[in-house]
Amino acid sequence: MGRNFSKLALALVVFAVVFLPSTRSGHGASGERVATDPVGATASRVYALSDCASGWWEQGGGTSELIIYALASHSGSPRIYAGLWGDGVYITPSGTNSWSPTSLMAPLEIAALAIDPASPDTIVFAGTIGNGIKRSDSGGAVWTATMGLEGRDVWSVAVTSTADPIYAYAGAGGGIYISIDGTNWDLAGGTGIGTERFYTLIVDPQDSRTAFVGTKDKGVYRTTDGGIGWSSSGLSLMTVRALAFHPADSRIIYAGTESYGIFKSTNGGVSWLLSGLDGHKVLAIAINSRNPEFVYAGTYGGGVWASHDGGHNWYRMPGLAGGASFVYSLTLFTPEGEGDCQVLYAGTTDGVWARTVTSFYILYLPLVRKG
Repeated sequence: MGRNFSKLALALVVFAVVFLPSTRSGHGASGERVATDPVGATASRVYALSDCASGWWEQGGGTSELIIYALASHSGSPRIYAGLWGDGVYITPSGTNSWSPTSLMAPLEIAALAIDPASPDTIVFAGTIGNGIKRSDSGGAVWTATMGLEGRDVWSVAVTSTADPIYAYAGAGGGIYISIDGTNWDLAGGTGIGTERFYTLIVDPQDSRTAFVGTKDKGVYRTTDGGIGWSSSGLSLMTVRALAFHPADSRIIYAGTESYGIFKSTNGGVSWLLSGLDGHKVLAIAINSRNPEFVYAGTYGGGVWASHDGGHNWYRMPGLAGGASFVYSLTLFTPEGEGDCQVLYAGTTDGVWARTVTSFYILYLPLVRKG
């Protein structure tokens, strides 16, 4: 009884501190319950600890009305990268939200970004439409062309954690390419899948030979031999735009689909169950590495949704309207020295938006409803 009372008291305190001074509750157009809060923070530094409780969305300076197709960040990098559709690559200092173009500029259409986890401070890759893969060894200051994918559309890039024997994968031109050095790319396989677009790639952090790819119209495919052979992995005959591993257990995988919401596998892609957001176009997924029960989903026209119980229930995060509700990409960043205060970035058809979040707020609040 005492323990239950303590939880109830904590819930009431968190509710009062986090929501009552600055938020209201309401209902979205589809009837889902949402929490609404103020929009319009002006500071470029979005991660002050006092802001974590309110968590507003802030428009990224320098990106208004620009289409942000890809985002990438890493805890070992002092900057966040944004890939723009027709405007090259932009960067911002970690934890802030004021963006500047790099030397990789318009009219390049950037479909994918990937940071080397072994050298996150310096090495980043950009997959382009019609111009192959560009590589920077200087944190985005200078970019060079890589070899083997010239003139091709590159929809996805994934740099492995082990780099042995595969350094990176790329989904391009109807096939899957691999690189052992990040500079030269060779066709490995995937041509038999029968699609021209490999929208998303993820690699098992313990085994660079095991990877999953989300495709246009053909679902999810899996390789265990470094990209040579690919087999259907449960989800088929649907377009899969986002894939994400649980950070501590690669048997747990989330898949965002274009028509059927989010699916979740707990057995390495052998089988999948609908996890929520049925009917939404889910184009991006981000998982909180500090608390993997916290999962975020970016949708096309429905803004950003959050789950605090591993995808069982979802609620819509308010504040993204108009062009900002069309979300192509997400990345979650933890600024150094900021405790549990984190920044969630959303790449939209109206620039980059950022919001402070934590991995422990709202655990007890009754604002969660199945999507």
